[in-house]
Amino acid sequence: MTRTLYLLRHAKSDRSGPDAALKDHPRPLSRRGRKDAERIAARFAADALTVDRVYCSTAKRTRETFDLVRKGLDNPPASFRDALYLAPAEDLIAFVQAIPDTVKSAMLIGHNPGLHDAALMLVGRAGRGQAEALDRLRTKYPTGALCALSFDVPSWKKVGMGLGTMTAFVRPRDLDDG
Repeated sequence: MTRTLYLLRHAKSDRSGPDAALKDHPRPLSRRGRKDAERIAARFAADALTVDRVYCSTAKRTRETFDLVRKGLDNPPASFRDALYLAPAEDLIAFVQAIPDTVKSAMLIGHNPGLHDAALMLVGRAGRGQAEALDRLRTKYPTGALCALSFDVPSWKKVGMGLGTMTAFVRPRDLDDG
């Protein structure tokens, strides 16, 4: 059975203006971040992306990212987890391995560097036509980027290092018009 994991880094946060003094957890999205998240949602809708369950960090910027992208995902059920806030890669992978097997496709919305490191640890190869995208993933995981991984495993418990096939890596700038 194929399991699909989507790793979405929150969109660009606001580090200026009246929110500049905010601590990390309550920092909101910037105007650019909101625009990027809306474009990501439009891409999800255009691709008819199906996600059975979303697991989202409790940080304000991840919640705001989810609020904007869920429209493009047909509003899947979501859980907001403190454990995903700034989690290291190993913790993210353990979290994925604990996803119920009734879930066939899951999205984690989180933070770097953990999300980037987890993607690099899980990917074993690039899917058809994804070699350049894999090179981009290896270089940088910018805000608002999505990595899609496919695993041919019977259970989420079997998801592990190098077992994923990267089927997409999309950055907001890839969605620019022109």
